[in-house]
Amino acid sequence: MATASELDKIRCNPIKEGLGAISHLFESNFASDRFLTCIDVKTLVLDLIQALQIEPAARTLSSRIAERTLSGDLAILYGRLDSNQLDSASAIPLVEQIVRNERNAPAWNDADIWHAVFELVARTNPITPPTAFEKAVFDTPLRSSSASQRGIEQTHDEVDQRILEELTGRVFYDVEGFYERYFEVKTWSNKAGDICEKSMAQYVDGRWSGWPVPSRQAPCFEWPMKFQDTVLSGLRRRYYTSANKVLRGSEADRKLDIFLTPADAALPDGEHDWSNVLVIGEHKQNSDEDGAAKTLVQLAGYAREVFGSQPERRFVPGFTICGSMMRLWIFDRSRPYNSEKFNIHREPERFVKVLAGYAMMSDAELGLNTFIKRDGNGKYIVTRGVRISLEDKPIASTKAIVCRGTTCYRGRKSDSTEWEYVVKFAWPSDKRQREGELLKLAKERGVTGIAVWFNHEQITIDGDPDTISHFRQDMTFGTPRKLSSKASWVDGSPDSSRAYSKTSHRGRSGSGATHLMGLGIGASSATTSSSGQKRKRDERLDGGSRLKRSKSNGSHASGTNLRIKESELDATGAHSIQRTVVDSLAACRNQWQRNNVDHIQEAGADSLNCESETYGNRVHYCLVTSPAGRPLHEYHSVRELLEALRDAIRGHMPSGARHRTGTMQFMAIEVLEGKGHTYRHDLESFFYVFVWMCIRYGYEGARREKVNKVMRPKTNILRGWYTGTYTEIANTKQGHVVKTRFENVIVEFSPKFETLKPLARELRTALFPIRDGDILTGTFHDHDIMYDGMIDAFSRAIDRLGEEERAIA
Repeated sequence: MATASELDKIRCNPIKEGLGAISHLFESNFASDRFLTCIDVKTLVLDLIQALQIEPAARTLSSRIAERTLSGDLAILYGRLDSNQLDSASAIPLVEQIVRNERNAPAWNDADIWHAVFELVARTNPITPPTAFEKAVFDTPLRSSSASQRGIEQTHDEVDQRILEELTGRVFYDVEGFYERYFEVKTWSNKAGDICEKSMAQYVDGRWSGWPVPSRQAPCFEWPMKFQDTVLSGLRRRYYTSANKVLRGSEADRKLDIFLTPADAALPDGEHDWSNVLVIGEHKQNSDEDGAAKTLVQLAGYAREVFGSQPERRFVPGFTICGSMMRLWIFDRSRPYNSEKFNIHREPERFVKVLAGYAMMSDAELGLNTFIKRDGNGKYIVTRGVRISLEDKPIASTKAIVCRGTTCYRGRKSDSTEWEYVVKFAWPSDKRQREGELLKLAKERGVTGIAVWFNHEQITIDGDPDTISHFRQDMTFGTPRKLSSKASWVDGSPDSSRAYSKTSHRGRSGSGATHLMGLGIGASSATTSSSGQKRKRDERLDGGSRLKRSKSNGSHASGTNLRIKESELDATGAHSIQRTVVDSLAACRNQWQRNNVDHIQEAGADSLNCESETYGNRVHYCLVTSPAGRPLHEYHSVRELLEALRDAIRGHMPSGARHRTGTMQFMAIEVLEGKGHTYRHDLESFFYVFVWMCIRYGYEGARREKVNKVMRPKTNILRGWYTGTYTEIANTKQGHVVKTRFENVIVEFSPKFETLKPLARELRTALFPIRDGDILTGTFHDHDIMYDGMIDAFSRAIDRLGEEERAIA
């Protein structure tokens, strides 16, 4: 209804007899038996809008959708109706209000008329929401992630481009204090000094003896191998090269120039494994390739493989040697950064101390997660005095670099054989609410139907807080380097006029699919739990007024966007569209946050100042909950899968979630287009998950030939959901959900899910109704419309399955 300010303006500018003639025209025309053509109705409505537009109240009332008056809204509405962009029937609720309004009635009846005008404007306003990214300074950024490519689809040309996009604007070069932070005043410093003195026998006339000139690759690989045999022998780690042979343990065929592993690492069939790689190295022949993005992308590709094979890894150290120039790197979950480069011939002591230092560092100094203990029985943690054994492989992990690094294991007590816990490791921002605090609060208040909190804690390593800010203490960071995703590098020189040059090598591996990632959809399905994880949002602001949650069902309304009743449709049969607004952390925090502020942010040095920070501080957390479920792809029956998806949507329905999803293939069309996030976009993601499952899974017992044909990645229709630019992916999805082309998608349903095609069509109709001759990708004010449509569709499909099962029995 009208605000107090609006009511004052309405009372000061009464309509009185201004609409009397128009009201009489409508009454006489609709009361008579004569046939009214569309032109007649349109003319009457245009007259009504024109009459309202010149009313004094329309010129003083502010628009609820833009920076103008209501009269301006009516002028735009008049033009759209006159040019046939709108159906005149959309004005019927307003017409009815005009006819019902009694002449010489008190001003509160005028308020009803203007309320109907506001609703007409809101209903017929173009549904395209404003672009949110430029304004959403504190919103979760929509960033590209290399996590979208998995399985045999991890070709170099696709993954390398994603890595470049993932790291653009996030790489710090020439960090002051890097060498001092990681290589000086260590427990092994004296021994490194002794090794350095011993190595000087190979340093002759200002150069390392035997170092090839020019710095060709094969001889440069041989040099450190010989060097360590004479100087670094007896250490518990060794350098190797795999320049001519791919490493095991990855779906992508990546070779690694130089790397460090434990000297006693098991080598099945004489092959190295990514799970044993401790330090990564990249060699380039020319020194001018040191700053090339291509060099960075190659090294980052190695770091990605390490994180993927060692999902609990905290960070990955690395180095590049370009010609005679060496640069040291760290890849952590916030942003990669490197040292100032140095010449290995001019600074021989530094060169040796680096090589020796990496070989002597502790597991913690090399980025391993020593919070996880190991013994003859496997991996375990101790939390709240309880030893919890971890399953060997995670049930969820993220194959990307800059992200939360979420990794989940099933866990059990030492005296139990049942996997009763889920142990989750993650690197959330230090400015986010702690998931563990929320689950603990829910447990204390008796909330049911969600994971049960057992414990959560911030991880400490060797007595130090395991945070990004602690990693980077005593170092000086400048401005992150901006990398162009459209630049190519030839001999280290950027050429911005051409697309990024991608290697023609297309890796394929026979290592097979790993277990699930993210939503529980396996690696072979290119699924991820992207960096854009789901996060709870603060209240939204729109035009200075806070959105309020309806007490009845949790939907939102504001002074700008009026919530209509569940049964209220416009005259064309469409529901009122919610205008997407920008998320803002500038809004006041909710009651939980106000009461628990000490639990939200770290105190002291680890809480970075938002105004001055040059990188995002993340905090390493461990959360233990129960019970332990199964990944989505490990469904026991079609019925169970449908019930799980339906119940997940039910669980989402009171959440009021306004976060932004980040898994590429499941992202909604409008989110890909850069528009603000609403509940509808999460429902759209549920829909994509369902379709994805029906196409990528369900081949149990099917003929092998058919599986190979459908799963061939270069022809599979779902590839367009995660390859290409955001705009291209959005266009692909929009094309797929059009009714006529949707059949081309569901024709690929696997044998087990053939009977779910009718459900897929129902879900498509519920999510993408036709409005103004095109599919709707916007959001209804009444959230029950889409929620009920999807839940009811799933319920009917479940009932049909039950009937089929009874018929078979």
